Amino acid sequence: MYHDQSKKAVLRKRKTEFTAVDPGDGTFIRSVSLQFSIINSKMMNLQNDAEYKFLMTNGRIGKTLGLTHFTHLDQPIGILNYIRIADDIRRQARACDLLDWGCGFGQLTYLLKRRGFKVTAFDIGEPGKSKLPDIPLCRDLNVVFDSHPTKLPFEDNTFDAVLSCGTLEHVEEVSASGNEIKSLHEIARVLRRKGILFIYQLPQRYAWQEMLVHRLKLGYSHPRRFTETEIMSLLFRSGFKIRRINRANLIPKNLSGMTDKVRDVYSRYSRILMATDAALCRLPGLKQFAGVLEITAQCNAR
Repeated sequence: MYHDQSKKAVLRKRKTEFTAVDPGDGTFIRSVSLQFSIINSKMMNLQNDAEYKFLMTNGRIGKTLGLTHFTHLDQPIGILNYIRIADDIRRQARACDLLDWGCGFGQLTYLLKRRGFKVTAFDIGEPGKSKLPDIPLCRDLNVVFDSHPTKLPFEDNTFDAVLSCGTLEHVEEVSASGNEIKSLHEIARVLRRKGILFIYQLPQRYAWQEMLVHRLKLGYSHPRRFTETEIMSLLFRSGFKIRRINRANLIPKNLSGMTDKVRDVYSRYSRILMATDAALCRLPGLKQFAGVLEITAQCNAR
């Protein structure tokens, strides 16, 4: 599953580069540490490549089947972005019990399981009636469905972490005003003390692409977008303490409504565009127009 043979080959190759001679100034220790870092990076790249190919295959199948809302999985930059998110979560938290709140097709459930997390996939739907598409990604995905717009069918203190990726902004869009904070209170309830809430793909109020799409009526734009101050206030009122706020998607990663020529350019230069976006989103001033907020918050409620 993780291309074990390829990993072993990398390990054997790098092992020959070590030296057993220690000049006494710490050079050997630093050299060994560097080599293990290189090995670790290469093994992670092998894992990510396998995940990328698997998700791309699912994207092509979904497109062939005519599945709607699948454009985020049929373009390289969208898949690379999900892998980036999974890696970012793993850097911030040990493998633990995690709720994927609003799991969709389960792409992040899949990626986080491969990083050692025990993931419970949850989405809005009728229990026993809601069905997932017949694609490889969904065949082993056991989703807990519930039709209530805010309440979660889990006991108190069930999870160490909760993930909201592209979910929170749709709560009031599909239900009623006031349900955002109710949902956040529910998330706090099912989290253990000092549990972590990861929020990704949260539309930012002044995102340039959202404003452009809305103004020119080029397609769907999120009716609900957040400022940093607004989401911080919501989280504080729900019993959370902010640990980190980042921005992403100054370069758009959702290609819905874009022409085939633009999509082709994205396909060719996805990795370069990802690296450029990460750099641009760190620039003061410019980052205020990025597409989304990425928040890590700790639950202090009890």
